[in-house]
Amino acid sequence: MIYLLAGNPNVGKSTFFNFMTKSHVHVGNYSGVTVEKRVHHIKHYPGANLVDLPGTYNVSPSAEDEGVVTYSLLHEDYKGIVNIIDSTHMKRNLHLSVQLLELGVPMLLVFNLKDALRNDGYVIDTKKVSKLLNCNAVSISSTKRDDNDDTLVAEEIKNMRAFKAIELDYPQAVTWGIQRIHDLLRHDTLQVKKKWLALQILEGNEGIFDQLDLVKADKIRQVVKEVEARVIKEKVALSLKGAIFNTRLEFIESIVDQSLIRVEQKEHSKYYKQRIDKALTHPVFGLPIFFTIMLLIYQISFGGIGLGTLLTTGFEWVWSEIVVQYTSSGLNFIGITGFAHGLIVDGLLAGVGGVLIFLPQILILFFLLSILEGVGYMARVAILMDRFLSKFGFNGKSIVPMITGFGCTVPAIMATRTIRNPKERLLTILTIPFISCSARLPIYVIFIGLFFNRYQAFVMMLIYLLGIFVMLVSAKVFSLSYFKGSGQEFILELPPYRIPQLRTISYQAFEKAKGFIKKAGTFILVGSVVLWIFSNVGPEGININQEDSFLSIIAGWVSPLFMPLGFGTWQATSSLIGGFLAKEIVVSSLIVLYGSQAGIAGAFTLVSAMTYVVFASLYVPCISAVATIRAETKSTKWTLFSIFYSFIVAYLVALTIRLILMIFI
Repeated sequence: MIYLLAGNPNVGKSTFFNFMTKSHVHVGNYSGVTVEKRVHHIKHYPGANLVDLPGTYNVSPSAEDEGVVTYSLLHEDYKGIVNIIDSTHMKRNLHLSVQLLELGVPMLLVFNLKDALRNDGYVIDTKKVSKLLNCNAVSISSTKRDDNDDTLVAEEIKNMRAFKAIELDYPQAVTWGIQRIHDLLRHDTLQVKKKWLALQILEGNEGIFDQLDLVKADKIRQVVKEVEARVIKEKVALSLKGAIFNTRLEFIESIVDQSLIRVEQKEHSKYYKQRIDKALTHPVFGLPIFFTIMLLIYQISFGGIGLGTLLTTGFEWVWSEIVVQYTSSGLNFIGITGFAHGLIVDGLLAGVGGVLIFLPQILILFFLLSILEGVGYMARVAILMDRFLSKFGFNGKSIVPMITGFGCTVPAIMATRTIRNPKERLLTILTIPFISCSARLPIYVIFIGLFFNRYQAFVMMLIYLLGIFVMLVSAKVFSLSYFKGSGQEFILELPPYRIPQLRTISYQAFEKAKGFIKKAGTFILVGSVVLWIFSNVGPEGININQEDSFLSIIAGWVSPLFMPLGFGTWQATSSLIGGFLAKEIVVSSLIVLYGSQAGIAGAFTLVSAMTYVVFASLYVPCISAVATIRAETKSTKWTLFSIFYSFIVAYLVALTIRLILMIFI
């Protein structure tokens, strides 16, 4: 049995999905987190699955992610719909609910955030709502829920039953159009109520037309034009959509008036929250506040006396002095020496350990970022950046993929499905890889720790800002040519401030850490071993001088290309080639080829180190990101363009940085 989970963006849908299924999908206090449907078993309801659909304000798709909703309603074999509603924005949320209720399938309305609504001085009479809307209804708080809330909701889902579909009193012209289209669809094979399909078509749901044959579609479009003309001529509304919307709004206001009950208002800080919002989104002070917050986060994670640095130092000591030393002694004790000993200690342990030691810093960074996201601050950043981003050709919705990109480029590219305009979406996909993902963090940390020890947090922030700057400049250049005309404004709902659950943000941080460890146990482990073998095997045999190895010979053909950048050695070149598989391999490769961090420090100067970091932060995305670009754009041409363009830009920017540094240093 399948139940669809639907709702507006940012109503707590993913949080509800997590506690109802005991899963851990990403939760963010801003819209656009869910871009594809997710499926999981419902706790306390054996044999039932819940499908988490992307958030949408309307059944009619305005972007690819919202198209998933229309497709699921038409084709998914589901038993009912669970509709999550933000209790504090009941009137707005019910527009989607009415569209779903007109479908006439079993439905459960879950009014979320009842605690926030109570703080505003109201409660919802769910029995009244159930009677007025012909469906089941329940009120909960998914962030401050009772222990038995999941059991209560599971029982409500089990008891969900089909009611008669609600039928609103639409204007005569609209009713006439519904009947005409219904007659045209009489023999259609879609297993959905024909009157609902007709109403959706009149409302402008283009997703319906994808399911109709061309002849029938042409006749239906003609009916839509006739209805539109009648609505305007009879002065029912300024448009057909307006006539439908006004009828629903009148009905919804009646529901709210009858079911929203005023109670004794608790003391709350709404006034102070408005003052905070005014400061955080201020056109002048908003950005300095944001940069200050981020600098503080980087200081805690990567600063010389920051918590992340202290934990990393301890973890590094444990790895080198205990894990590596005892493993080496154990291998010697059982008689494993020579090539095999070097492969395990200098190849496998050194390569994997060279990346794993940065795990505490990465864990702390994403724990702090998850707090900002859960509180609702990232949505304020999106509001703050909207007007600024539009000047560079971005759609306002690009902010969600950008924020996601700081974690991983792959889901960031997938998150562009929320962008409706194809050119704006492509523009975002091509420039997102310039944002520094978590996989590049070990590169920054090791070089900053070795060469910029006194200003670690500041330099770290500059590297991130450089990536954002390159992304913006690239977008501006593109928007003046092929992507001319992009950058339309958007409306983003400002979510309420919420105290994030420690369990949720901890899990999100640990999930990222788990992914990091998984890469260390797969890509990085294999890459380190293969790299060590190729650097110790050559035409003359094994255990040879690394300068005579196969790796040195192969990388030597490419390394002259990087001579102008100051790191034209075969070791540095080899690490960058390995980074195409996974960015974490860059650090493990350097550790394996140079022997230690001290070896890396001796191979680079301050200028060449900075140039290397800049190039590594911008050059071609990893192979997983490239595959995602190909899947999302469905274009080999744009995929190849993204590879070559990012390489050329990285080279030119790194060369410019080198020339500037050589003047002042």
